[in-house]
Amino acid sequence: MTEAPARVREHPRSSLDLPAVRLPGIGPESAKLLERLGVRTIGDLLWHLPTRYKDFSRFRPLRALVAEQEQSAIAILGEISQRRTARGQLLTEAELLEEDGAPSQVRASWFGRAFIKETHRTGERVRISGRVRWVGRSLQFSQPALEPADAPLVHTGRLVPVYGLTEGLKDGQVRRWLHTAIEGGPRRTAIVGEVPEPLPQDLRNRHRLPDIAAALRQVHFPDDESRLLAARRRLAFDELLVLQLALAQRRARWTKDAHASPLRVADEQLATWVATLPFTLTAAQGRALAEVRADLERPIPMSRLLEGEVGSGKTVIAALAARIAQVSGAQTAIMAPTELLAEQHARSLAALFADGGPRHALLTSSVTGEERKRVVAGTAEGSIDVVVGTHALVEENVVFARLGLAVVDEQHRFGVRQRATFREKGDGLDPHLLLTTATPIPQTLNQTVYRDLDVSLLDELPIGRKPITTHLRTPDQLAGVWEGMRIAVGRGQQAFVVCPRIDPDEAGDDIPSAIATERDLRMGELRGLRLGLMHGRMAAKERDDVMRRFAAREIDVLVATTVIEVGIDIPNATVMVVLGADRFGLAQLHQLRGRVGRGTEKAYCVLVSDAADSPRLAAMVEQKDGRALNGFELAARDLEIRGAGEFLGERQSGAPELRVVDLADVDPRLVEETAGEADRILRVDPELGRSEHELLARAVEQLWRRYALA
Repeated sequence: MTEAPARVREHPRSSLDLPAVRLPGIGPESAKLLERLGVRTIGDLLWHLPTRYKDFSRFRPLRALVAEQEQSAIAILGEISQRRTARGQLLTEAELLEEDGAPSQVRASWFGRAFIKETHRTGERVRISGRVRWVGRSLQFSQPALEPADAPLVHTGRLVPVYGLTEGLKDGQVRRWLHTAIEGGPRRTAIVGEVPEPLPQDLRNRHRLPDIAAALRQVHFPDDESRLLAARRRLAFDELLVLQLALAQRRARWTKDAHASPLRVADEQLATWVATLPFTLTAAQGRALAEVRADLERPIPMSRLLEGEVGSGKTVIAALAARIAQVSGAQTAIMAPTELLAEQHARSLAALFADGGPRHALLTSSVTGEERKRVVAGTAEGSIDVVVGTHALVEENVVFARLGLAVVDEQHRFGVRQRATFREKGDGLDPHLLLTTATPIPQTLNQTVYRDLDVSLLDELPIGRKPITTHLRTPDQLAGVWEGMRIAVGRGQQAFVVCPRIDPDEAGDDIPSAIATERDLRMGELRGLRLGLMHGRMAAKERDDVMRRFAAREIDVLVATTVIEVGIDIPNATVMVVLGADRFGLAQLHQLRGRVGRGTEKAYCVLVSDAADSPRLAAMVEQKDGRALNGFELAARDLEIRGAGEFLGERQSGAPELRVVDLADVDPRLVEETAGEADRILRVDPELGRSEHELLARAVEQLWRRYALA
């Protein structure tokens, strides 16, 4: 759980409910800046957790400092001087003496900090922490933190917390305010001690968890790494437990209170549909179809996630489910994350329903005029059986006569709230819900965010699908890569070039950017070919236009960022080149590779990187039984490579609903422990009505309210 309990503003129950401006040091202007971070009260400030830490805990004598490292020393200040640089900036410089007063070759310098000379004096014994660099022939601390040696450890000499900021706030300010709230002062008790403990004592004992005040104290100002890890684990435990309780309660209520129309089909009729398909279902598709069919037959709404490789045949399962709905007199809505993908689904359904299947229509923002009126009217009166569209299907005034099935494709692109609004589109009954994704989901996600769903896996590809040959290349081998791409285009094929960044970096680093790469290739190695550019800052309509031109073969080579990761089906594309490949996660690389090899020609994926020893890149070319690792195997390998146990930090992926935990990287044991505790608690107290569960109940309520989840 990651925020202070619900507040009664008129009569604050504790200091946690007081406005942040009541904490010493926070003035009205600072309070306004904190509001941008969602921090309004002292309690909010305590839950503004560090994003990372600088390890300044080990001291070195000045004579033992090492260049280009962040480190700490205890020193005596020599002469402190100030001058203006040629550019007019104020530069403060200080000589540093060894602890015993011996001279050293080390100095410290700060730009702009006039107060250094006012608040410190020559001869003062200080702690100093920061990065050390060579300046001429001597070492220099550059913009270091400085504190009197006998002052409390806040900015130096410890694991120093670093916080998310907004323009106008400085890290040192936030750290100082939090130190006041955490440690108190001469005439002030520590406010962190007022944070109420939500977990019963016996539960904390079972899992060896520190109390909540101690955990917050150690997360903000850790004594050492082991205590920090224990504190992070405690906060992660709270957050996962609340999530597990919320989803388990929703699942129980959904099963008990929700009602759907049973959708049934005779065995002979289903067998006829399957027999007329232009291909044979794989064993995995057969299993998934049986699971979906069994769910549809029940009066409890289906809540199933269909998870499968790119090209594993999820659309066929959705189409057969829509046919079952149609013969039962119900309509189906199929929702895709982009107009392009919705159009793609509509074309696929036209082929699959060619033998007289359900009447279907496309409804996106590009469908206008008389055609739009026809589709909206047909949906409302029930003459259209299947409607394919984007989120417009739930967000606009589209009425269904009898919505029995909702299919949400690439469902991780949609919030739970959007999925839930389908329930409001029916005729008083809840539609069955089938969610699909081609993104391999770690087991930890299946056990948490998707705990209220049943999961079907399509873990094999259709027979005859050609494998994609994957190569690793270094940047100095690119000439051969571009020549191979020219040959492919000369055969009438198309190619992707993917970059990790949109713009070239002003600092001049060499991370490939889409804009610079497209320009350089157009004027250089791929001169004469038709190049296109696509990235996330372009308007959605502009991106769709580029993809339509690529699909129509008006573009030979598309240079893009990962916006092409999901839902692009270009059978004529046979070459995928990923520049700066070490900057992508395994799941992303696998998704990108899946953009090619969707036609009859042999396809290639070339991963370009200087990081020849990257375990991620090695996994992409690894072979198992003569084939590349599939998405599920790569997801497992990704967790192995990154390691479990990271709860805080820069998140690569995971659930945005959570503040503390990155579920893609969380220790699976913690998931199991919190799931077990949630089940134990709900067995004896399903509504969380007991006094010892009051704060947990409040946290569950806040989780739903914060994200408007249903």
